Amino acid sequence: MTLTKKDQERYRRLAELEEHPNGTSTTGESHHGDEAAAIGRHLLLEALGSEAAVAKAIGGRPSLGHNTAGHGSSPTIRVRVTASQREDITTLKHRMHVKTDSELVRVALDEYMTKHLQRQ
Repeated sequence: MTLTKKDQERYRRLAELEEHPNGTSTTGESHHGDEAAAIGRHLLLEALGSEAAVAKAIGGRPSLGHNTAGHGSSPTIRVRVTASQREDITTLKHRMHVKTDSELVRVALDEYMTKHLQRQ
């Protein structure tokens, strides 16, 4: 998507306003919905240089599978824990230098599954 001369001039005026604010609003056309999203994506693509960089920037959490961020979701299990288990999770996270509860739970599940399913 290439910006029209009209859009380029509009963005130039907006940049000027941001650099030298005078307290007045500018009139003009605004974009909404898919059109606004396309313009935003184009600006990100120009700023970041590639579709992969844009996907990484807006993709949210990375997938645990073979996909990269923004391309599907990982299976999720929600679990309630006791106050004591919550404290133990926090203690183990610090002791094992693990950043997140999810990472610790995945490590624990891997160990449990290996033990009980007799796999290596």
